[in-house]
Amino acid sequence: MSAVASRNPAKRRVLRSKPKRCRLTTVRKALLVEDEALVAALAADALEELGFQIVEAATARAALELAGPGIGTFALAIVDVGLPDGRGDMLAIELRKLRSDLPIIIATGYGEASLDERIRDKRTIVLGKPYDLSQLHAAIQTITK
Repeated sequence: MSAVASRNPAKRRVLRSKPKRCRLTTVRKALLVEDEALVAALAADALEELGFQIVEAATARAALELAGPGIGTFALAIVDVGLPDGRGDMLAIELRKLRSDLPIIIATGYGEASLDERIRDKRTIVLGKPYDLSQLHAAIQTITK
């Protein structure tokens, strides 16, 4: 079960209270930025399976508000490219201003060529949509080495 801190769909803060653990000694926290509720739910379930505690946002603005003061506590961020208030790659640039070493997975159905060059580095992976648990797991393993 999840506890939702805001009824505003643009700003969802979801902390899953009992994440499933996959032989982890500590719970890792992930910022999930996805505006489509079904996609967000599926991604959150997949992240839980991998042992993450999830903080969700449906817009770039909400993501920055949620991540800002606690950006150092996130193990990674997964950002959709098509957000209602801006592009996900632009959000990734803003997140990097807050924390330069934050691993970021950019989920897109548009292809890598459409992404801003400033976000392309060794701490960023592009994950094509739709993706499954094994693809997400492989991206997380690669980005968090």
